[in-house]
Amino acid sequence: MFLTHVKTLAAIGLLTIVCFTQNANTQTGSSKGNSACPDDKTYTGKYRNLVFGFSIIIPAGLKGYWNSARCAPDERFGCVCMGDHGRFIPLANEASIEAFVGYQMEPEWNASEHEKSEISSLREQKDIQQLTVISSRQFRLGRLTGRRFIVEFVQNNQKVVRDHIIALQKDVEYELILRTTASRYRDDTMQFEKVIASWKLRPRLG
Repeated sequence: MFLTHVKTLAAIGLLTIVCFTQNANTQTGSSKGNSACPDDKTYTGKYRNLVFGFSIIIPAGLKGYWNSARCAPDERFGCVCMGDHGRFIPLANEASIEAFVGYQMEPEWNASEHEKSEISSLREQKDIQQLTVISSRQFRLGRLTGRRFIVEFVQNNQKVVRDHIIALQKDVEYELILRTTASRYRDDTMQFEKVIASWKLRPRLG
């Protein structure tokens, strides 16, 4: 139901998080749900990722969801997860904000090369037509310098806008992504800007 990067499993380096209780999750905001697995919960307020070292605030009135590979229930540990890579924030059926982080698959690349790869990947999708790069520029995400690019394309007979931010620090790639329809973009950008403004680099666990 929710977006998960295709590159997740390759990027996490087989990092496994064993969730003994709710406190083992790297989410420091509030959550709802009785399951021991964090992918079954909804989240509000501040989200902090201790492993990759960043935080965002989920805007008031919105909910965040697990944005990684699904966890597996375990009789001994309660739940086994393949790492926490961020949160997915639905805005509507066809619109969402995604905060995603992972180890770089191409550590020698700079942010511009990651941007080119993302655009190239979109162009190669058979269900995407008429892709246009609306803007592409250097961008500051917290203390990091990265790239922000906006593309527009037609998918399933609908005009879609993808506003994508990429920033790098050492071996880690941080991303914020707004995906919405062209008709919703102006309004949804307001929520996206709130998430961007709240993004902060934090000390990494260990």
